[in-house]
Amino acid sequence: MTNTAFIPPVPDQNIKHLPKINLHTHLEGSVRPSTYLELVARMNINLPYPDDQASSYLQVDGSERTLVDYLNKISVNYPVLKNYDSLRQVAFEAAEDAYLDGVIYLELRAGPLTHVTENLPVEKCIEAILEGLEAAENKYGIVARLIVAALRNHDPAHNKLLAEVALKYQDQGVVGYDLAGDEAGFPADLHMDAFHTIRRSGLGLTVHAGEAGGFENVLYAIKNIGATRIGHGVHIIDSPSTMEFVNDRQVLLEICPTSNIHTGAVANLKSHPVKKIFDFGIPISIGDDDPITSRTHVSNELMLLKKEFHFSNEELIKIQLFSLAHSFLQDSTLKEKLSFVIKSFKLPGSKNQ
Repeated sequence: MTNTAFIPPVPDQNIKHLPKINLHTHLEGSVRPSTYLELVARMNINLPYPDDQASSYLQVDGSERTLVDYLNKISVNYPVLKNYDSLRQVAFEAAEDAYLDGVIYLELRAGPLTHVTENLPVEKCIEAILEGLEAAENKYGIVARLIVAALRNHDPAHNKLLAEVALKYQDQGVVGYDLAGDEAGFPADLHMDAFHTIRRSGLGLTVHAGEAGGFENVLYAIKNIGATRIGHGVHIIDSPSTMEFVNDRQVLLEICPTSNIHTGAVANLKSHPVKKIFDFGIPISIGDDDPITSRTHVSNELMLLKKEFHFSNEELIKIQLFSLAHSFLQDSTLKEKLSFVIKSFKLPGSKNQ
């Protein structure tokens, strides 16, 4: 028997309408259950369970205890993401869902090497995702960009090649490079060659660290790798000197409260350090990580901050401006336009009314 998974609160309409910046969300955790079943049928994949049980395999149910347990949920999607059309459709729908949640700028991250086949090279994986994001941008006006994610358990030589391929798409929508996956099982230093490649480019560099591992991994990512953003990073709370270091460098933490509970990064909601980190002066963004897997969206996460951690309306707006300032978007004119949209929004009860 499984426990009930933590589900964040339903957002009110004011939070839904707040123009939001989402810097941390994964393609592989954004596959709608209905799309999953559609792709299963289209690709003639035999499921080891009835169709009506698909959601329980794709989404958290409370049995998860570690990051690896959570990643295993996400990997259920991998078989349906192994052709061009599937990747394009899921990327489009991820951006569409973000738009419907009030997101005006999205950095979707995806691990192309997990989807490569004999007939689908890594370049085509990236092109399919970019095509889906562009279609969503054309239809809805959401600004959507791609972060190419390497996985820690992949061959370091392959991740170096992935970094080199990512550079080819800098002018086509790729804005950053990420290291994700099993933090506890595979240290980041295995992939230094890939990081060297990225540091010589104009791409942004973010690293998942301090989620399933300790604050030392955050320090390593910043000092040795050159990351200017950290995925999660919640365990810096265990080290006052690391808190000071991150604050001095003003490295942004991409925090996803609900998934932090699902992965065991924090023991429970009460112990989540998001407010302490924010009050310390460290810039944060709020993402939904794997929105379908965790049954959440950014609006739900912001409602959680407001309801459980007593963030003010002004602070929620400040987080969006932090996020935009630390985004990997290079177009300064577009950044100014997005900033104006956020600053112009009036949340009822805010001092900026």
